[in-house]
Amino acid sequence: MFWQGATGQVLLGFLSNLLFVLILTAVGVVYVSAVLSRRSRPLRRLFGIGEHLPNKVRIMVSSIYLRQGGALGVDGPIGFYGPVMNQSEYVSAQLLRDAIRTRPASRPLRALLDQLGLLDTVHDPIVCDIEFSPQYVDGKDGRPIAAHEYQPPKLPGDDRIVKLVEDSMKESGVYILVGGPAFNVVVAHILSDKHAPLTLDRSRALVVARGDGEPERTYQQRREGSVLVDYFVLQKISEYGSQKSTVFVCAGLSSLGTAAAVGQLASRWRHLEDKYGGKDFALLYEFDNRRNVALPAAEDVDKALATVKEPIWQR
Repeated sequence: MFWQGATGQVLLGFLSNLLFVLILTAVGVVYVSAVLSRRSRPLRRLFGIGEHLPNKVRIMVSSIYLRQGGALGVDGPIGFYGPVMNQSEYVSAQLLRDAIRTRPASRPLRALLDQLGLLDTVHDPIVCDIEFSPQYVDGKDGRPIAAHEYQPPKLPGDDRIVKLVEDSMKESGVYILVGGPAFNVVVAHILSDKHAPLTLDRSRALVVARGDGEPERTYQQRREGSVLVDYFVLQKISEYGSQKSTVFVCAGLSSLGTAAAVGQLASRWRHLEDKYGGKDFALLYEFDNRRNVALPAAEDVDKALATVKEPIWQR
């Protein structure tokens, strides 16, 4: 028979490979379409990615300055100085990045469909990077800053800080700001604006809520037995700056509060998109901070988020 001969076997192998490619392509089209409709499109709507914003999200964590000799090594003080990340902020930012960017399983299928010309470029995958917020501690001639020389930035009205913020956000896109105003200068700058519905006062450990036509309301950390009642802020600001970028602020009165704010966005972005779509929002949440440590573990964040209910203030 023909199929048992050498020519038939070659042709049969070719048809089998062709059938496999067609099936894989069909599966890829169905899978990627499902991802776009169920996940990518709501994300793009929430972030404002579309007509004028590229598909790039930048998560900017706090830049905590370490002075020379401030770190203790085995043989005594070490010479490292410069910006460092808060571990809990970075870990929570990684979880948020994983929630935003394209799933690993869809990447090879997306690449195949792109080669075959079956994907529209508007559906390019969302890219997400983690980076430092601008370093606002300066030393003369490149040398490290000394303790007695450091002065916190004065906001609002500090032209140098404004330029730092503008330079760090000169590219159009989506910016997710992680950290309180004490260490993230972009957060400090944005929350110093009188138009920001929610702002933080870290020195007095309170959140200030500004309502439309309502007097300012303050929410301060307080103890109820052995539990510290704490707060975090989640805000979205569209069309920020001349580039019309989208800005999210994830900030707490404590390290755990900031990590919880990022975790809330990572785990509840679908709920936020269902409720607000592409609109702005300012949300204040209350949670139980049982340990109040500088470097909360993932377990601390999970326990804190388990106590979060609906926003206690929103706009």
